[in-house]
Amino acid sequence: MLPWAITRARADAVRVVRELCAAGLDAFPLPCIERRARPFGPWAPSAFKVGFFTSGGAVDAIAPVLTTISFDLIAAIAPATRDTLTALGRRVDVQGPGGALELARSTTSELRRRGVTTAAFWYPTSDVGQRRDEQEQAVRELEAYGEVTRVVAYETCAPETLAAEVRALPTVYGIVFTSPSTVEHFVAATPAAAPTRVACWGTSTLSAARPRFPGAFELDRARPLSESLAALEPSHV
Repeated sequence: MLPWAITRARADAVRVVRELCAAGLDAFPLPCIERRARPFGPWAPSAFKVGFFTSGGAVDAIAPVLTTISFDLIAAIAPATRDTLTALGRRVDVQGPGGALELARSTTSELRRRGVTTAAFWYPTSDVGQRRDEQEQAVRELEAYGEVTRVVAYETCAPETLAAEVRALPTVYGIVFTSPSTVEHFVAATPAAAPTRVACWGTSTLSAARPRFPGAFELDRARPLSESLAALEPSHV
């Protein structure tokens, strides 16, 4: 059985590994990212208010103030970001399994359906995320309806332990990248052996992985991770 490295932040990676092992898979945490919350200012526009969420990390970072912000509509990537918002008691009105641009198109389509002509968007993200081409494209799509306030809610960095953990990797393993930053930090740690299989969570993650790992593939986010990885075992192929 192929062991899978899970690259999410440590607490999340440990939780996912526990779930995968309970499903009979071989997995271990390999945290390739750390998040550090950043302060941000108030937001209270007079227009139709839309919360636009493409990252569970951003939701976690703004969770302490989420109940103080009033939204007329909330859009979120499914299932992970949507589920994080739902767990905090916020209803998600627009959801999609694709990336930021696809969610932006679904959001503007819903605004048209509701007859909304002007809106204000609150888009929490990371210091790295705000520089991604896909986010820029999503913002341009939303700006057709009104001002987009992008809030840098957290910073991302590589854990201090990453280099040592990468050196201890087995010679044969698979890896699940969960964001472009996890790809970049893993590659920078210069693993001695390339992963046998590379699974990516989301289109932007796949785009970051493909130049270094041509065989990388995108996971079906509508399907439990345990099912997707189990289907790759030789007995299922």
